[in-house]
Amino acid sequence: MANLNLNTRPTPDEYFEYYLTYIGLVPDGQCSNLMFSQIDELQQFFATVNESQANMVHAPFTWTIKQVVGHMIDTERVFAERLHHIAFNDLQPLNAMDQDQFISNGDYDTPSLDDLVNELIFCRQANLLLVRRIQPKAWDNRGTASGYTVTARALAWMLVGHIIYHMKIVRRRLSSASA
Repeated sequence: MANLNLNTRPTPDEYFEYYLTYIGLVPDGQCSNLMFSQIDELQQFFATVNESQANMVHAPFTWTIKQVVGHMIDTERVFAERLHHIAFNDLQPLNAMDQDQFISNGDYDTPSLDDLVNELIFCRQANLLLVRRIQPKAWDNRGTASGYTVTARALAWMLVGHIIYHMKIVRRRLSSASA
């Protein structure tokens, strides 16, 4: 699935500086490979997490592991919607996302952890299909999301980096909880 335009690291003028938190975690030239391989990573890792662990809040955090997975689902959808609009040259400004509103108004307790992980994987699989339809020149398309300029390429890197970011936190939380 190598796509040279996608694998080119976004430059700082392609995204709001806050998103370097995610983009900076993606190794050079690896965006498309990681976008695919994260599916296996998510399946394998969460297969080792039980419902009890997934329902716990580990101080100083305020979300359960299931809520973190729910947040990854919500963000995967929002970033992908932005990517879709911008890559296909629908350049109307796109709204910000209030992650706390999503967590407050979504049900992340009733579904099993397996169901939440499957939903995240299905979202990513759909996004892989979307990415394959993006024309090479469209990775440079610029739009506005949350009031800031962003390119289609930067959004793809944010999708990958966001998973890396939260999986590091989840791993750290679970390893400290079992220690």
